[in-house]
Amino acid sequence: MPPMPAAPLPTIWFTKNINPTLHRVREVAQSGRYHVLASHVSPDASYLGEAHEAFLEPHPLEPGRYPDYVLDMVRARGVRAVVGGRYVSALAERRADFGAAGCHLIVAGQSADSFDLCDDKARFYKVFSGRIPMPETVPVQSWDELEAAALELETRHGSACFKPARGIYGHGFRILTPRHQTRSSELERFFGGDHLRISYEAAALLLGHQDLPPLLAMQTLPGKEYSVDALARRGTLLTCVVRRKIGGLGNVQMSQGAPELREWVALLARELKMDGLFNAQFREDETGAPRLLEVNARASGGLAISAALSGLKLGLLEVDAHFGAPLGDLSFTPGRRVTDAREVITLGEYGPVQESALDPSL
Repeated sequence: MPPMPAAPLPTIWFTKNINPTLHRVREVAQSGRYHVLASHVSPDASYLGEAHEAFLEPHPLEPGRYPDYVLDMVRARGVRAVVGGRYVSALAERRADFGAAGCHLIVAGQSADSFDLCDDKARFYKVFSGRIPMPETVPVQSWDELEAAALELETRHGSACFKPARGIYGHGFRILTPRHQTRSSELERFFGGDHLRISYEAAALLLGHQDLPPLLAMQTLPGKEYSVDALARRGTLLTCVVRRKIGGLGNVQMSQGAPELREWVALLARELKMDGLFNAQFREDETGAPRLLEVNARASGGLAISAALSGLKLGLLEVDAHFGAPLGDLSFTPGRRVTDAREVITLGEYGPVQESALDPSL
């Protein structure tokens, strides 16, 4: 009797995402257990060359129409799992449609509200206040409100800052320097590369006499910074890596035990109904107590660092967890230190958008 042909490998599709997706695509592709597709709107995306097949997505494409494009591709290519990075909230709203197509949807939140709650930091702080320590925060929407709140916070904590109520990558975050700071000192900081600090006078010129988006005035957290890369399935925390940024020559980071932070991250996974890789940021206040800054409903740019610190293939584990594969021992011994170095990636050539599965109306 001739040998039975090998069953085809399940096809996993990584849609447009941030460039650190390179690490996740590489782990899944090199496992030998999956056939990996990867896509982006730009041929310059570093991770495209790590997949078995790569192609370009249509652009521009509105969020409301994107899930139809993805589902068309899923049906045309027999995709068994989509690891979403573009318009993830819109994808999450169509989770049932992915299930009906026989495809796992792998995004950090089980519902669109999970993403909205993480994005809306004012609502997020209100929901988790009293359960997880967070910086003292005051929602404001004018310069007069911001100035009054910041001065009050400064009297209690020594320093105040502000940031947009919705935002990513720390865009718009500024620390307000005390009023006694001289202009010459501010110029020295500016030309010296310290762009995170701004005086009350400069902030008044920038923000005064105009409508502002919702902002948060906050106490400044001057202590150690912790980033937690976590993996959850249906709201249950499977594992997480707590890493502390310690500086040194390069981006040196060290894994920490931090049971208290792990407990809080498990609570976040449960309450936010997390269902994949996500990230939580903590920083110590002036007394050395850690406080939660934010939760990113996505895999972080530092995921490869957490993988190196723990020895866990977090990108592969995320996919395996959705397929019900044995995950093995997810524990590790903290205390390892690592640094990252630039990796040079040879870029491939990718042709036009695959049109065969697209509705002409898209």
